Amino acid sequence: MSETEGTLAERTLRTQLDLIMLFADEHVLPRIDEAVVHRAPSANCVDVRRVDGVLVADWPDESASPLPETTIAWLLWHIEWWWSNTIEVCRDGNAVGPDSHEWSGSVDRIRTLADRWRDVLATTNLAKPIAGLMPDDTPLWEVAGWVNFELTKNVAEIGQLLTRYSNTET
Repeated sequence: MSETEGTLAERTLRTQLDLIMLFADEHVLPRIDEAVVHRAPSANCVDVRRVDGVLVADWPDESASPLPETTIAWLLWHIEWWWSNTIEVCRDGNAVGPDSHEWSGSVDRIRTLADRWRDVLATTNLAKPIAGLMPDDTPLWEVAGWVNFELTKNVAEIGQLLTRYSNTET
């Protein structure tokens, strides 16, 4: 990747992230409160629970049919878990399994992780191969595209749950 391509890729990835976070900050995250965070959208649902004083997530049986739905708490936990792992691995650290990640219990951690991710994009060679997140070593620019996509998907899922809950209360 040439320097010009790297600069354009970084700008594109950061612009995508900024747009996702603008949407999240204006339309989704401020609407999350205790009344909705653990609300189950159905009887077949995964959530985050306090176990021995720690907030841990249920891990769904991915072979189940149908797959369970998720609570907003689970989606927030999920964003924190994979984003923390991705940042750690991109900084040459080690990933942790889902059973080892404790949820912060708030939306503030998402904003902190967004800032840390911006720093990764600004200070790390986007052509750097990243091992351990995808089946094969993958350049950071490709991992970053996946992160932005995954964040967009999770924020949209949270927004859809909030809309569903708002519509059932009217």
